[in-house]
Amino acid sequence: GDPEVKITPPEFGKGSGNTIDGTKKFTFSQRFDVNGKDLTITTTISQGDKVLKKTMRSNGQMQNMLEKLQEGMAFVTGYWTAPDMNWMDGESCGSGTEHCSSEPAYISNWRITSNGEPVPSPSPDPSPSPNPAPAPSPTPSNDAMTCGWCDSGSCSGCHEEIGWCSESQDNCKKCGAKSMWCPKSKVTAKMTQQEEQTEEKAEPKTDEWS
Repeated sequence: GDPEVKITPPEFGKGSGNTIDGTKKFTFSQRFDVNGKDLTITTTISQGDKVLKKTMRSNGQMQNMLEKLQEGMAFVTGYWTAPDMNWMDGESCGSGTEHCSSEPAYISNWRITSNGEPVPSPSPDPSPSPNPAPAPSPTPSNDAMTCGWCDSGSCSGCHEEIGWCSESQDNCKKCGAKSMWCPKSKVTAKMTQQEEQTEEKAEPKTDEWS
């Protein structure tokens, strides 16, 4: 639509070379300011001391949207993917067919506030119990187990979840309905960044988020 404001590298993306590193926690907020019939939307993405702002200023389409907002709307959020999302994501995901890791995405500590109230900060990672109860029976060591994202409902053919989810069985239980604590020998390891880049180079490029 129009107006359209997109985020491009090195503003947002994978890795510390971007203002906002998409592989780590960040805070996303949008402020809606109304002046008569005009609507201005300011998007702020922050991570530590780094802040990225984008402003969408009023025009005819924004005025029409303001009328619908003032009639009352419900807040809805979703997480989905498609191979042809570049029309919306733009340069942040590169050109050509997009790839999704199919790993969980976490949205937490969200709220709707009036202008002027503080923006929520990211919630801290849950910390393990200082005195965990002993296991009732011997279990394989963590070195031989990992957290898998299992569409089939069993450990066979799962994709390994990296990071916090795979640090312990308790963490894995909190990572989604399809997360299972599985032997590493039964899950498929996540591709390394180098392997992902090699696969992308091998695919034909086509025409190109905010």
